[in-house]
Amino acid sequence: MKRTAFIGAAILLVFFGISQAATLKVADLDDELICQCGCTMVVGNCSCGTADQMRAAILEKINTGMSKGQILSYFVSQYGERILAAPTKKGFNLMAWIIPFLAVGGGGVVVYVLLSGWVIPARRREEEEPDSTSSPSVDRYKKRLERELKDLD
Repeated sequence: MKRTAFIGAAILLVFFGISQAATLKVADLDDELICQCGCTMVVGNCSCGTADQMRAAILEKINTGMSKGQILSYFVSQYGERILAAPTKKGFNLMAWIIPFLAVGGGGVVVYVLLSGWVIPARRREEEEPDSTSSPSVDRYKKRLERELKDLD
């Protein structure tokens, strides 16, 4: 029973792998490559002759049975990493993926520190200041105001 299940699973995996390779299309790759005509657009959005040639090369590689990774590697070997729409996620290029998130996080920390530096001292000053309505000088002015108001009547 276990052997039959193992063979069935193996057949499904092989069939699934073959069906995935058979469904690879030009559209799966043309958004990952930059057109080399100088427009800096991805091949899928460019309508120049260079993009058409690149789409034809992609189709040719698909028809020879190459996988997506193999096709991308072929183009990288021909044009260098500048052909990729997104940098690879290894080596120094990994910094291009990490730095933006670190910058946003660091900016949030800086904003928090600045705001807390402005808000907390203001709250402390409010707590430390005595109530201005009960100070002796205010009482003196209140009495003087009352006397002057009586004198007016």
